[in-house]
Amino acid sequence: MRGREKRGRGMEGEECYKALIPGLPDDIALDCLARVPLRFHPGLRLVCPRWRDLVTAPSFHRHRERIGVAEDLIFLVQAVVPVDKGRGSDEGEEGRKGGAAACRPPVYGLSAYNATLGSWHRVVTPEQVPLFAQVAAVGREVVLLGGWDRASLEPTAEVRVLDLATGGWRRGAAMKAARSFFACAAVEGRVYVAGGHDGQKNALRSAESYDPVADAWSALPEMGEERDECQGVAAGGRFWAVSGYGTEGQGRFAGGSACVWVSGGRMWSLEGGGGVGGVREYEGSGKGWREVAQLPGGMRPCAAAAVSCAGERVLVVAAQAEAVAEAEVEVEVGGGGHRGWILEVGPQRWTRVVTPVGFTGFVFSAAAVRI
Repeated sequence: MRGREKRGRGMEGEECYKALIPGLPDDIALDCLARVPLRFHPGLRLVCPRWRDLVTAPSFHRHRERIGVAEDLIFLVQAVVPVDKGRGSDEGEEGRKGGAAACRPPVYGLSAYNATLGSWHRVVTPEQVPLFAQVAAVGREVVLLGGWDRASLEPTAEVRVLDLATGGWRRGAAMKAARSFFACAAVEGRVYVAGGHDGQKNALRSAESYDPVADAWSALPEMGEERDECQGVAAGGRFWAVSGYGTEGQGRFAGGSACVWVSGGRMWSLEGGGGVGGVREYEGSGKGWREVAQLPGGMRPCAAAAVSCAGERVLVVAAQAEAVAEAEVEVEVGGGGHRGWILEVGPQRWTRVVTPVGFTGFVFSAAAVRI
């Protein structure tokens, strides 16, 4: 037994001195491995201990950024759309039977859009994603937090963290207050949350911040007013809670917008009032918002989510007008629902994003990370 253990340790020790790729200098081999798309990294980690340690190291991902091969990923908390409701799907079966089963809350999942490669995939989660959970990205970690527990439909304080380099999930420290429909954004390595509502649908003033490294929450000063269904953005090193309403003003938004994002250091919004609207830029305190671009044909600005990616490019996922959906159903996605668009902020140019079957569900929140 001891002999086998010794041989095993010896083999692993020898592994550390082997070339990354036989026949290549290590610097060239490093560049080759760095160019492997992120979706194949789980396989790289299985090749040998040295590859495992390499691709999970922060220096490896800094090297990907340095040589220009980092990928821009958009993570979306999204209602899961069964690919085929009519054949073997539980949701489809319940829909045909009707009754209480057909009225169950929707299933939410974590989707990822690779803006660099134009690909989509569903992220495997160890537990079901809460309804209306928020998502934020800090460094190479993706944080899921809050929302509704799907069984009780009560707000939850749960936090879950995905390490993109290792592919591992862990439970984070719970928020100090269970909340849903709150503002959320990452600022300088911390996740900030504010407002939302509690289990009795009371709008909240409270705010707190999360340090993923320390796995700890810190209370922040309360906002000056209640804000339910507010939106969070990070701009200029600050956390902003935008729009929302108080307990007594259910559904009457103050300065309501379909979604808000930051690009190029400036704050933008998608105006959704009355089913029409455009893109507006925030000009500063006391100046308000200025419309700078129209919406693309076929986009319904209600129930939209937007997030900056790759410079001054923004991914917007929104409902699509039925007429356009019917015209393009066979070509693009095979069904109705939400679609993706990329807005290039500078030239104010819109480009359609091919949205595959299964990724056309309503998007509640989104976060971007480059890795």
